[in-house]
Amino acid sequence: MSGDSGADALPGSRSAREPERAIKPGRHGLPPETVAGIQRDRLIDAFVQVVAQHGYRNTTISRVTGAAGVTKKTFYAHFGDLDGCFLAAYERGTAIVLGRMGRAYANESSWAEGIRAALRAMLATMAAEPHFARVSLVEVNAAGPRVRRARIEYLHGFRGFFTDPAFDLEPVPVAVVDAIVGGVYSALYVRIESGETADLPALLPELTYFALLPLVGKEAAAPHLARRP
Repeated sequence: MSGDSGADALPGSRSAREPERAIKPGRHGLPPETVAGIQRDRLIDAFVQVVAQHGYRNTTISRVTGAAGVTKKTFYAHFGDLDGCFLAAYERGTAIVLGRMGRAYANESSWAEGIRAALRAMLATMAAEPHFARVSLVEVNAAGPRVRRARIEYLHGFRGFFTDPAFDLEPVPVAVVDAIVGGVYSALYVRIESGETADLPALLPELTYFALLPLVGKEAAAPHLARRP
């Protein structure tokens, strides 16, 4: 698992029952908002781990609260139902992934290298966090409409990489950009569903070529196929 902690830790990357996350019974001296934040974070981490292990259709509130070490009453204090918990985990995690990709992209001097760097960051993140990878790409298909809408918004967030005014890019129809993003998403889905999440970084050359091809052409995109990660 990743060594990240705090705001940059993907949901499911930490055990909800780590000793430092425990709240002592009785007078613990913590403000109510701090206690609520700890409980919410523990529930989100537990949710992702339970869903990754059992699948969303087999996930129950009892399983989540058991993994988090809290009561059902505490769960309902934060979420109306399992979809609400899923939405919180999904929105938090995907924002972190996009943030890492954006920072990697911004550190490169050319658009093509920026795309490669962003893809590298995404693939490395998903490979290091198999729980969140499975929940956000595979189990999300079993979630309710609120979560599925959030997935569409998340995928739309990738459009900015192909319309960056900092580079003189050829205009590409939105449908083409969405098709590129969908193709990358599909490649990740297949690997994760097949139990090959750890091998995701090996896809970097092919996915870089696929993402660049419509904007820079075959001749300029082809060298990226030879650059193994």
